[in-house]
Amino acid sequence: MAHLLAPQKSTPTLPVFFNVDGVVGSAPAANNREDVLLVQFALSTMAATRLAGTSEAFHQAAKAVKVTGTMDQSTISAITAMQLEVKRKHPGTIVDGRVSPSYGTYGYGAGGGSSIVTLNESVQHRNVDVWPRIDKINGCPAELKQMVVRTVQGV
Repeated sequence: MAHLLAPQKSTPTLPVFFNVDGVVGSAPAANNREDVLLVQFALSTMAATRLAGTSEAFHQAAKAVKVTGTMDQSTISAITAMQLEVKRKHPGTIVDGRVSPSYGTYGYGAGGGSSIVTLNESVQHRNVDVWPRIDKINGCPAELKQMVVRTVQGV
């Protein structure tokens, strides 16, 4: 089940972020429905607003993602393309087609960043006016809206 996390080492630009409980993507992965929805929604949000410097390969892969909550090859391809995009700037980034949970930090060592944090930063930069209320972003699935109410509003 996706949830909001306040990391142990806070970063002023991303003091909280949405985390997954299990691995999302290529096998072996838990691919819990709400976690998959979070990753797919983030990827589709990234595709909706293309930032300067984003490769055509990643943009096309992200555009192919459908927010269904079910893992598919399009989602795995978009995760892999995102990781390759990040690896250009941060060579320590692991490219495995998987988004793993973060355990209270922003990276996983070796100079690479966590894919779940990359997704959060990308959504935040495109929606700074509502962050972390991702339920206010167009296209947010009902199940994620419920997660935001549960984790951000505490209801």
